[in-house]
Amino acid sequence: MKKAYMRRYGAYGDLIHATHIPRLLKEKEGFDYVAVEYNPKGMAVWANNPFIDNHIHFDPYQPPICDYPASFLQKRMDVIVREGNYDHCIDLNGSLEYGYIAMEDDNIYYQHESVRRERFGKWNYYDQNTIFAGYPQHVGMVGELFFTDEERAMVENIFNREYKDNFVVIANLSGTSKHKLFYDAKRIISSFLDKHPESVCITMGDKDSADNLEFDHPRVIKRSNIYPMRQSLLMTEYADMVISAESGLPVMSTLSGTATVQIMTAASIKNHGGDFPNDFSIQSTIACSPCHKGPYDYIGCPMFDHLGIKYPKCIKINAELLLNRMEEAYDYARCKKANAKMSVV
Repeated sequence: MKKAYMRRYGAYGDLIHATHIPRLLKEKEGFDYVAVEYNPKGMAVWANNPFIDNHIHFDPYQPPICDYPASFLQKRMDVIVREGNYDHCIDLNGSLEYGYIAMEDDNIYYQHESVRRERFGKWNYYDQNTIFAGYPQHVGMVGELFFTDEERAMVENIFNREYKDNFVVIANLSGTSKHKLFYDAKRIISSFLDKHPESVCITMGDKDSADNLEFDHPRVIKRSNIYPMRQSLLMTEYADMVISAESGLPVMSTLSGTATVQIMTAASIKNHGGDFPNDFSIQSTIACSPCHKGPYDYIGCPMFDHLGIKYPKCIKINAELLLNRMEEAYDYARCKKANAKMSVV
């Protein structure tokens, strides 16, 4: 039996961008058995994947593990591979961070953005993970999530019961970093809803979004910090449009074929899905975007005060530009829905 072990810790988008690797290992490289190790966020991403034989759950970010030296994780992986008799080991940690994004402890972080654009702007993140895994001959594969019939039935029931006659927009209000905030969301979403009376907007986000970013409108359904992440990911497939700053949720909606408008700040449109026909993303108009940085302290970033917090200026998107792209996505989604109805008839 030919066995492979792979590990990837990270945020939802990081994990989704690696979901094609198990299929690659089995269908293209002939492995009989694939084990994948991931942190708790991965449970929403890797569950029910038919190409994974062994799911290994491990959280390196929680104490006391997070205080251990990096060598601990390396030694731990070596033991797993040795004792599991794996023939091949793929470590995707850092495949995007450091591999395709400049982190604050990396020299290239402090060089001109043109240097990073030349180095990091040529591939999408799926291809980058494929190359990093050692299989450049298989570039072109994209991610995939697998949902059960029960999961689909639950989401279909929500849409059929509550939104059957509506054009449904999902707005993701924030991601895991400050440059992933949907700035001016109330004005932009309200403007779109007022123009399209058949439309409704379901907001999504974390607890901070629920506490600080939700807003009122007669056709806004506030759902931040309510749905489990896996359900939220699946709901993007049934929505007509998804709008979000660059984050894991719109990575999923792009894969699902849903008209998706991402507001790209650090990454480029190419990185996150510019090759998909349903991608209507826009790049922040600030000169330093895309910067291809992975900032935590936002060293060197131009900042401004918002909600009593310092945020990078790249999130201050051109509202007219964004609304125009939303109109293009709206036309695309309406055409897609009309064609689907015709094919049924």
